[in-house]
Amino acid sequence: MMKNLILFLLLVLVACDNADTKKDTNNIDSPDLGEIEHIETLFDQTEFSSNIHRDLLVELEVCDTIYSEVAPCATCTPDNFKISDYKQGTKTQDAFLIQIKALTVLKGQEIPLPMRHLIVFERINGSLVKVNGFRGNLIATRKSGLGAKDLIVRFYIPEDEAFLNCLFEWNGVKYTFKSVEAIHGAGGNGPVKEALKDSISKEVYRSLMSNSMLF
Repeated sequence: MMKNLILFLLLVLVACDNADTKKDTNNIDSPDLGEIEHIETLFDQTEFSSNIHRDLLVELEVCDTIYSEVAPCATCTPDNFKISDYKQGTKTQDAFLIQIKALTVLKGQEIPLPMRHLIVFERINGSLVKVNGFRGNLIATRKSGLGAKDLIVRFYIPEDEAFLNCLFEWNGVKYTFKSVEAIHGAGGNGPVKEALKDSISKEVYRSLMSNSMLF
């Protein structure tokens, strides 16, 4: 599927290279998109910023509180997991994002995660429920008027060495794909021009789905 995206991008970029000569302001820092908070998660902290974060990991049963040689998996520590808020006015224990470091072995699993994961959780009827799952890296959030931050997630397609920066908007229930903001590789070399965004975004979304980047 990604090969189809490469061909599509090359054809569109060649066709529109001379037609679109206006200054491109289409990137996640555009003032029309709201305040952007850039994020870099290094998993280099030694302590969680709140004890609630560790409690939530234990509740999710994705890690061990102590290391076990019998069934080794990730411990519930900040060098494996990062928890942050995404809903304004909502307690962390009721709605949060969890980032999981690549090569982490989750509890009950044997195979390490091949890439970084971002999962959205919300408490419904007392239980934590997965709302969205992304096999990608959270690189920024954007303020919105719907009470939840929009997300900019960076995906990597190994077979084509392509990075895709994609915007997801909250629809009141969950996050939905809005557009691709930038492409590095696969025929792209930076922010996607406004004139090309709709057509390229459709191909990128199909590529994300076919490569199981959304779950």
